Amino acid sequence: MDIIKILLPVILISLLALLTINMAQKKSKKQSRNQKLEGNYMSEGMAIGMCLGMAVSIGLDSDNIGIGLSIGMLLGMVVGMNIKK
Repeated sequence: MDIIKILLPVILISLLALLTINMAQKKSKKQSRNQKLEGNYMSEGMAIGMCLGMAVSIGLDSDNIGIGLSIGMLLGMVVGMNIKK
């Protein structure tokens, strides 16, 4: 039962992250057909980073959720800013 409590949030957040990435790629392909937009995936990276940071912090220790959330958001924002649309 302890394994389910550990793996379930990680699996769910991983699936949600993949779904968000897939939706962002479809949206960017549709928009690139219409017009060329300059931008990056900062907001998507922040959302995915927050989810993954929270999952890791819950998996390691439930007392550090805020720290995991903020570090995950920061890393996700950095990665998202470096990926051009």
